[in-house]
Parts: sequence; C-alpha cells; structure tokens
Amino acid sequence: MFGFAVGSLLIASAALVPSASVTDTPAPRDNGLRVVAEAIVAGTSAASTAPAAACTDNVYALEGWRHTATFKWFYNPAGAPAKVAPTALATLQKGTNTVFTGQNRCGIAPKLAMTQAYQGTSVKLAQVSSAGACTGNDGVSVTSWGNLPPTTLAYTCTYYRSNGSVAASDTLLDNKLHPFYTTKPAGCANMWDLLAVVVHERGHTAGLAHVDQAAHAVATMSPRTLACDSSEVTLSMGDLAGLQKLYQL
Repeated sequence: MFGFAVGSLLIASAALVPSASVTDTPAPRDNGLRVVAEAIVAGTSAASTAPAAACTDNVYALEGWRHTATFKWFYNPAGAPAKVAPTALATLQKGTNTVFTGQNRCGIAPKLAMTQAYQGTSVKLAQVSSAGACTGNDGVSVTSWGNLPPTTLAYTCTYYRSNGSVAASDTLLDNKLHPFYTTKPAGCANMWDLLAVVVHERGHTAGLAHVDQAAHAVATMSPRTLACDSSEVTLSMGDLAGLQKLYQL
C-alpha cells in the first residue's frame, strides 16, 4: 500500500466552511511511506477577522515532510487550456523556482538548502483522480492537467517516508471549470492567476500546510485564491518563515 499526502487550493461557494481532517499513521506494508489526508473548503465570503499584512504576519503551518534531495519534476502538457498552453511550462518553472528560492514580497534574501530541477515533458499523468484523491505512487513527480471537483483549482499529492523525506509529489491542475491566465487580461473576471496557484501547490510540495484563511488571507498558503487576484505570486512573511524552518542554511 502506498502512503500519500494531499493538499489543494480551493475556491468555492457562499461561505467559509473550515473542514479538515488529518491523519498521520504508517500505512501497512508501505515500505516506509506514510499517509496524510487533508480536506478543506474555502468560500468567497469576507474574512471574519482582519488579515495581518503580508510582511508582518509570520504565521506558518508545516506538513510532515521536507526535501532531502533535489526535487526533480516533469510536465505533461496534454489537456492544457488553449489560452495558457504556450506559457504554462514557463509559469510552472517560475512558480517552482519562487518557492525553492524563497522569493517573497518583503525584500528578504533567504538562503535555503533546497533545490529543484525540471526534467522535461512526460506522457505520465499526475496520480490524482477527478474526484480529488491520490491514486498511488510511481516515484515520479509529474504536473499535468485534468478534471477536478467543482471547487478545486489544483490538487497536490506528496508521498513521503517515515523519516520525512519526499519520494514524489504530483500536481493536477484543473482544465475544465476555472479559466487561468498567465498575463492578467484587461477587464479580468472569473479567471485565476496560474502562477499564484502553482506557487501555492509547490508550497505544499516543499512541506508547507494551509494557514487559517480568515486570519492569514494574504498568505500564499491560505487555502483560497480569488478570481483576478495576483497578489500571491510570491511568498508572504509567514510562507517564507515556514520554508526557513525547514530549509534554513
């Protein structure tokens, strides 16, 4: 049996409904892999408390893993929406680099002991189902496109060992219900910034968990992103603090 961990960036409906369940137990006969299951739904209502500024709020949350070797990943362009297909790979590379180098909104130049390397295109698919579930670990980290539940922009499954080292991390990007952009269009409406979504999902891959939406809405690792909002394409103070906790040289 394979262990898996899941993290997703979600948009939705009428109200903020925090709903999360987390388990962290060895899976039987899993060859040392562990399993974490996490679910959360974020609505579009206003935050119940005023969020702290991006460069003063240092709150973060961690998953159960960190990279002890270079994160090597592939991209499958099949099914990429036509409007972003030509620029999607460059956006994925930029977003991955943003997280792994700690690029932030606060002018801080961090030194992080983490590296990533794009390995090229692949015909493999992210092992994420259309229902938003991890389907197994083949040991290859792939980002690809496909169907996801109605509220979900992207979904990440990270497989890790009992010592916290990462075996693989897959990301599935929605290609049906949520139009993406890589250059914000004039009169933007009901479209989402692909770079912000990628940075969020790579945050999960790196080991960051969601923070509370109401109290930390400006954090890239808050669980929702609004249409036409490009403010979270780099890390907040809290996001960076989490990476420094895991990877500070």
